[in-house]
Amino acid sequence: MARYVITGSTGDIGSAVHKMLKDHEIITFSRSRQPEYSSTHHHLDLSKPFEEDVLEDALSDIGVLDGLIWCPGESLYNLIQDTTLEEVDAQYNLAVRSLVAFVRVLLPKLRKSASGRIVVITSVWGRNGASFESIYASMKGAQEALVKSLAKEFSATDITVNGVAPGVVEGAMTDLLSDSDRAFLMEELPQSRFVRTEEVAHAVCYLLDSKAGSVNGEIMNINGGWYT
Repeated sequence: MARYVITGSTGDIGSAVHKMLKDHEIITFSRSRQPEYSSTHHHLDLSKPFEEDVLEDALSDIGVLDGLIWCPGESLYNLIQDTTLEEVDAQYNLAVRSLVAFVRVLLPKLRKSASGRIVVITSVWGRNGASFESIYASMKGAQEALVKSLAKEFSATDITVNGVAPGVVEGAMTDLLSDSDRAFLMEELPQSRFVRTEEVAHAVCYLLDSKAGSVNGEIMNINGGWYT
């Protein structure tokens, strides 16, 4: 049985990942909701700065960790001139600062695993940019750079660092779209359907597997051929 930390565990993708890994020992983090599946759960608002000792206290009884799966995400759809700096800070904290804090605290525990894994859920927009979502896309792009950099930095260890970049995933974010926006997207998507959360979770589980040890610094595109 492996031991994994899942952040954003109550979101659509995080919950799908949790479901596939529910037979392992899972430690989860979310802002307010409880996860659907069994875990040792902690509430932490990742969109706000926090001190590393909060994490160290929460995980003090964990010696060896096999993987960190970073799933939190919050859409921000707006023109840049209408986006507040507070919203920018929240996106930065959620996508970058909190991720860095977790990596720093968990690194000694991941080093003790025979196959330590870090998997970050990024986005198609981090690969290609997105009008009206420039801040969200920028932070996802920063995640990609961090993934590739840490993969090099940890290459002499048994830790791999990879990302998964989903396209349009069915769930809470797409539920917010108007009928016309959903119809427009369907026309754009080669498969004429949204990506299913379990498809993203399956990619995560592959990257966690010990047989994926030579996959490092990669960003897996799960977008149904939608290369914008």
